[in-house]
Amino acid sequence: MALKEALGAIGDGTIKGMIQSEFLIDTGKTCQIHSAPIYRRTRPKGKESEFCIACQHNERDKKREQVDIAYQNQAILSNGYNVFKRESIFSNELKKADFENFEIIKPIDDRAKNYGDRLIRDYIKGIDGNAIIQGEPGVGKSFLAMSIAKKLNLTYKDFRQSKSVIFVSTSMLVRLVQDSFKYSESKYSQDRITKLLIDCDILILDDLGKESSSGSTIKPAGDWTYRFLFNILDNRKSTIITTNFTVRELQQIYDKALVDRILKGSRDKIFVYPKETESKRS
Repeated sequence: MALKEALGAIGDGTIKGMIQSEFLIDTGKTCQIHSAPIYRRTRPKGKESEFCIACQHNERDKKREQVDIAYQNQAILSNGYNVFKRESIFSNELKKADFENFEIIKPIDDRAKNYGDRLIRDYIKGIDGNAIIQGEPGVGKSFLAMSIAKKLNLTYKDFRQSKSVIFVSTSMLVRLVQDSFKYSESKYSQDRITKLLIDCDILILDDLGKESSSGSTIKPAGDWTYRFLFNILDNRKSTIITTNFTVRELQQIYDKALVDRILKGSRDKIFVYPKETESKRS
């Protein structure tokens, strides 16, 4: 009986039926987005509202899509160890980078290895905060960061901790996400990648600043790049960042607000290769 009464209150459930039952009343207004009628919902009493049906459907679809993305990311991240291989973005030259291949030739190499070991120990203990590896091009920053990422990922697995580690080249990341604007089926859609990089436990952003500047030329980041990176870094607790640029130079590329996010929690987690460090590429 209650069901029949409820159905009667909205007619047969179609827009026409709901109008005939006066559950919906055409307000005479027009939606500026869809050029469709705006209706007023008359029941339940005290909760009347006006809306465009097309806008309402779009909003529901958007929420459903957000739930789907969140569910997909949760499924990916729950797999912990395998996330690194499946979701990381880096060039072929870093495939063999790990501490087993880490050559200690000079004192700076030993200091870099010790820094990496300490960083891994801190993160395994659950200590939050960003880490910064800064130095001239070619000194081994990316190799060190990749070695840390692989060792950390393996250690989480050995400790039976379902933690996710993702390594991304910032330049490649920005390019892939921007390319996805033309391909709706791309796995690098901005929504998916943003949520994935915010939700993973440890993110490595390699060569930050290079996506906006080339060589020794410092250029301000574009508006989209700035907002994209700000959103990720503003919502994270622990990110390892490698960069060729000093803090002052990063402020020229971005601004103080983003650089504050880059440096968040990094006070005792900064490693700087001295200016005189020889390039390993020469």
